[in-house]
Amino acid sequence: MTGKGGKSTMALGALEQEAHAWVRRLTSGDATVEDADAFQLWRRQSAAHAIAFAKASKLWETVGNASDNLRYDPASVDALLDGEARRVMTRRLVLRGGLATAAVAAGAVALHPPLELWPSWSELAADYRTGTGEQRKLALYDSVSINLDTRTSIALRPDHGDSSRIELITGQASIATSPRLAKPVTVIASSGQTVATQASFDVRYLGAEVRVTCLGGEVRVEHQGNARVVREKQQVAYDERRLGDIIAIDPAVEAAWQEGLLIFRYTPLPKVVEEVNRYRSGRIFIVNAELNARLVNGRFHIDRTDEVLLQLEQAFGVKAKALPGGIVLLS
Repeated sequence: MTGKGGKSTMALGALEQEAHAWVRRLTSGDATVEDADAFQLWRRQSAAHAIAFAKASKLWETVGNASDNLRYDPASVDALLDGEARRVMTRRLVLRGGLATAAVAAGAVALHPPLELWPSWSELAADYRTGTGEQRKLALYDSVSINLDTRTSIALRPDHGDSSRIELITGQASIATSPRLAKPVTVIASSGQTVATQASFDVRYLGAEVRVTCLGGEVRVEHQGNARVVREKQQVAYDERRLGDIIAIDPAVEAAWQEGLLIFRYTPLPKVVEEVNRYRSGRIFIVNAELNARLVNGRFHIDRTDEVLLQLEQAFGVKAKALPGGIVLLS
């Protein structure tokens, strides 16, 4: 890639190109268990392979940290991608423990991807999984249907008592039961579970928080000895520590993803970027802290997320800089 003035910003060697190709494959949303096994074989060929992958992954992590911790400085952003920055990152890897440490670090990156850029091993081993921007409808059991949103993984668990059990490993799923349902369905997510007999509801598990939204009927959300009955147009959230209070929601906004839409109403820009990132390959970063207070209103098609960037440029004068690997910097 060539920057301003003809300066090359990504003069990569053959091994580095292979490493970046693996990052692109793993972040594509289409990676399979076979891809994961092939990647492990590639990475284990030598310490140099492990270092190359650690460097490629570190680039993503460095850009992410810059967006969180730095005020926007064009020179600093450009430095993230030039050869000098990569040499510094390599030198730091060596100083922190040499080739062996770098190889171990690369293994850790594979198991625990930076910034959740590609599926973890548990996601790859799920019974059903969607890739980036993909949605999928499933008919499970006799009277249970599930709509999986982007980057969502679920696993079918053995029945417990009189309940069919599904685990949401990550992502967002909409579950609907019919009056013919013979026994309750339980959706496990993190440290809690949602039990329903006749209901339509969403369960969203991203980061440390689980959010349960009832779109019809009622569900029972159980969490570490506590429980909430959530009814239509209501929502409750929980994390490892606590179960929150029930709040009222607008189902048109919460369920818009099932119609292929994202709806934002006076939504802070960081939240908008976080949501859009789920539906596109690569990642958008805000590198100008002044943009964090901007509020966004609009309806966008999930399969045309770049329209969000276009509106930001038109409405707020935001500058979007595209970089290799689907990275976009907003300033």
